[in-house]
Amino acid sequence: MKHIIRKTHLFTGILLLAGQFATAQEDPEPAPKMKNYLDITYGQRMFFNFQAMWTQNNDQDSFDFNNFQNLGTFGIRWDHLLNPSFSMGLDFYYSQRKSSGTMTEFATGTKSEAVFIVNRFNAQVRLAYHLPLTNPNLDVYFGGGAGINSEIRKLTLNGNNAPSREHPFTLFIPISLRTFAGLRYSFTKHFGTNAEIGLGGPLFSCGFHWRF
Repeated sequence: MKHIIRKTHLFTGILLLAGQFATAQEDPEPAPKMKNYLDITYGQRMFFNFQAMWTQNNDQDSFDFNNFQNLGTFGIRWDHLLNPSFSMGLDFYYSQRKSSGTMTEFATGTKSEAVFIVNRFNAQVRLAYHLPLTNPNLDVYFGGGAGINSEIRKLTLNGNNAPSREHPFTLFIPISLRTFAGLRYSFTKHFGTNAEIGLGGPLFSCGFHWRF
């Protein structure tokens, strides 16, 4: 009987040791899902002359702009996943619009070559909903953002800088609003591409992202 009890104790000890060894050899827990995206984007506005522009300034001089150029919109975007469905982030945009033509002085009728450049900066806080997809490398989302606009304007007449009172009247709204839908696809653990459509900012933009 004592022999059987000894064997039982020995067998129990072997099972306990085996259990501890198996626990020690278990696979480590999977790494937490990456929750941050950093996007670099570029977009072109489909319609250049979105900003309303009058043809006069404070001196009642008149402008005739007949050539318009759009540098496009460069963007930096950061999104942080609050949970699998929602994210909060920041958007920063820079764009430049250039109009050229002539200015006619009200008092003398003298014409000058005029170039008017508007540099616009946008900063927005954004919220997005992310669709529940099974592919971990694909991210599809939609949402909206709100923030501020800022502009730096420059007018040259015959190649010389003009004071701000001679700038043409423009409609400037300091509040920036945007609604958007977009997607990201990651080719590697961290690197991928993105595309986004929206109103309030570039109509369409695309670029690359880094997730971490």
